[in-house]
Amino acid sequence: MARKNLPIILILFCTTLAIGQTKQPVKNSIYRAPDLFESDSLIELSITTDLKDLVKDTGGKRKYHKGRLSYHLRDSIVTMSVDLKTRGNFRKDKSVCAFPPIRIKFNKAGSSYSIFHDQDKLKMVTHCQNRNDRYEQMLIQEYLIYKAYNIFTPESFRVRLAKITYKDSKNQMKSLVKFAFFIEDFEKMANRNGMIARYDKKIHQNHTLLNMITKLAIFEYMVGNTDWGVPTLHNIKLISKTPNSRTIAVPYDFDWASLVNAPYAIPNEKLNIKTIHERLYRGYKRTPQELEYIFREFRMKKKMLYALYTNCPYLADNEKERALNYFDEFYEIIDNPRRIKSEFIDPAREIRYKK
Repeated sequence: MARKNLPIILILFCTTLAIGQTKQPVKNSIYRAPDLFESDSLIELSITTDLKDLVKDTGGKRKYHKGRLSYHLRDSIVTMSVDLKTRGNFRKDKSVCAFPPIRIKFNKAGSSYSIFHDQDKLKMVTHCQNRNDRYEQMLIQEYLIYKAYNIFTPESFRVRLAKITYKDSKNQMKSLVKFAFFIEDFEKMANRNGMIARYDKKIHQNHTLLNMITKLAIFEYMVGNTDWGVPTLHNIKLISKTPNSRTIAVPYDFDWASLVNAPYAIPNEKLNIKTIHERLYRGYKRTPQELEYIFREFRMKKKMLYALYTNCPYLADNEKERALNYFDEFYEIIDNPRRIKSEFIDPAREIRYKK
């Protein structure tokens, strides 16, 4: 059909933003703010709240704290009201992290024309300790594990790295400038993959989609993480096509992985390994052919995996070297039939049926 006679439609929109207020677009305008997780670029933000009250609120009756989030957009500043609450299990313990992980809740109207549009609540992984740069490198390593799993499947949580200036509204704490990252909402991740979120417990690992759980178990072995479990939903979320179809397990929370190298990470004594740096395959028994099918994908995506780490400007050179050496060991193992047998077949878990 000829298009030369079609009228030209001018789409006008207004994105002028001022501190304390976001102007609404003019009537009949069309404006689509970018999706938070569409880009890998670093976001620079400031969060202002009663910081002292927030970080010490880690007990059993945690509450939301009022705050403001701001970031620059061209020559303007986008600012919005948010609610902040500490979250997590192990990392909210004050003896482990002086600065706990945070959940951030957005006001739909206030964030509509920002990069946080269509977000309700988001998990933030934070720097844990204020005075030790090692913890920021740990955070970058955990962020990269999420990005690495994205390489192997879209059925994974997307993340976005941020550099955040935390400001205390009562001036009782000095401002902090630290890395953090946002984690995609669970139900939005499921929906993006054309699936639904499942909250069932006591689903056996072998009752999930087998090729996906095998890939997950091999990936966790590669990064040196044993801190996960499907039946208990320990650092695992489940998604599926329908309420009755087989689930797909999706991992999260990788801070106990060898690559992260957290000083507080100690393997479960039941696993019979001494340190988090000892790899352990926690999947169930598979045939050499089934394993090789998955290993083939890991080999095919090796260059992408290595490039993710070598091209990350926020990861220190010694941390890059440590991660790549750890990956080198993994690839040597999966290219050696004898090592495959000793690492993935002989010690693999087996289903034990009750008599």
